[in-house]
Amino acid sequence: MLKMVMKMKNRKNDLKARKKYFQWKQLGYIAKDSICPICGEKSLIEFDRYDAWACMSCLEWLDAACGDPKCPYCSMRPSTPYEAFDLYSSEAGRAGIKKRWRCDNYQHKTNGMARHETRRLQHSIWKESQELLLKP
Repeated sequence: MLKMVMKMKNRKNDLKARKKYFQWKQLGYIAKDSICPICGEKSLIEFDRYDAWACMSCLEWLDAACGDPKCPYCSMRPSTPYEAFDLYSSEAGRAGIKKRWRCDNYQHKTNGMARHETRRLQHSIWKESQELLLKP
């Protein structure tokens, strides 16, 4: 007899993980099919701000810093990707980014509702015209 073990999802932990993934996504490009040479996980991210690749699982930089003190990317780069993540989430400018996203999302939903109402009206007009055509 084959015994299957199913892992129950905890909604609270799932939401925390999704939030953390979204925050990592804000930092740069997450490669879906690239594998980390250190840990073997598919969790590579390219940080736009530091122009370097890192692994979200093992929290290691995959690109070495150039060592030039005048380099705009490497001179500001923290020692680990998690420190970069922590710096990004604690910056004062995050409030403005969140507000912009909320404004855009509201506008998106408002436009979607207007399109939905227009389609609903068009469908009701079409349905009435079909009923008039079918009446003898």
